[in-house]
Amino acid sequence: MKRRTKTLLAVVILAMLVYSFLPLVRFWMTGPVPSAGKNEDAVAKLADNKGPYFSFIVMGDNHAGLFLNDAATLKEIWHMNREDRFRKAPIDFVINVGDVSWDGERTQFEAYKKLEALIKYPVVSALGNHDDRTLFKEFCGEKEFAFTDRNSLFIVLDNEAGELSDAQFVWFEGQLKRGIDYDNIFVIMHKPPFSPYQQDWYNMDDMPWAYHFRKLCAQYKVRMVFCGHKHMFKHERFDGVDYIVTGGGGMVTEIPDSDGGFLHYVRVKVNHDYVTYEVRRVSPPLWEYPVYYIWKELVYWCRDLYGSGYIFGTNAKILQPRTVGFDNDEYWFKKRNVVQ
Repeated sequence: MKRRTKTLLAVVILAMLVYSFLPLVRFWMTGPVPSAGKNEDAVAKLADNKGPYFSFIVMGDNHAGLFLNDAATLKEIWHMNREDRFRKAPIDFVINVGDVSWDGERTQFEAYKKLEALIKYPVVSALGNHDDRTLFKEFCGEKEFAFTDRNSLFIVLDNEAGELSDAQFVWFEGQLKRGIDYDNIFVIMHKPPFSPYQQDWYNMDDMPWAYHFRKLCAQYKVRMVFCGHKHMFKHERFDGVDYIVTGGGGMVTEIPDSDGGFLHYVRVKVNHDYVTYEVRRVSPPLWEYPVYYIWKELVYWCRDLYGSGYIFGTNAKILQPRTVGFDNDEYWFKKRNVVQ
């Protein structure tokens, strides 16, 4: 009887693993998207939006082209497409803060456009350091631009090289001055102007360009700055401006789960000049646990036996995010931040 129970349990687990792999198989069997839109097309769809009450979604670092990443992104897209099921606040668009491809190959951009086509909202993409600049222009369109939606101004910056040039700062400040006429200013770029997870060999906090950027955002009262690059969630506030790092868009996370290294996206709600956000934590597909995620957490558990820190070299730890609640395999991880 015990043997039969064990066999049945093994069959059930195997069936669940296979079932969790099927979305990726369907994705592989889908051909290239022939006429996928670019950033300019997504922005054009926002022109007729009216009213000061709306919502948008922010994700980043999906790194399309690696099967582990694509499978996780597909699950996130399924959850994102259900965000408007109660139809309370209209979801206008999705922002991807960069690293849309694994390492900039054409086939990876084609995979990204297939993923993007599954999202039922317009998608605006920023350039990441893993994205080939020429192919990004071909597949995603403009790399640095500003657009408006309802009562808000959105500024997309190209900082895949890590810094902003003097010419970029001139353009950026010009756009910030435009923002005086809007209730909210949001800034999107790939690399954050601070170090969300401290490492001994890399620290952005004290870089001259980062200091100048943060001071400009404070001067012009930017609501939020959205970045990626680090495969984690992190929130910081500098001079009254909220900075959100959302790099959990599908790429396998190498930072410990307890420190923010989990798959997620961020939903932002705007009501006049009142802005809130919620972090939607999404568990990986079941088959990725035995392939990767169990072993990642095991490494960090072993590390904690003798010390703390990032396995690639640090002694620093960040504050753990506060969990309000969860629902089944998708954690409705919520960290509300009200900006007035």
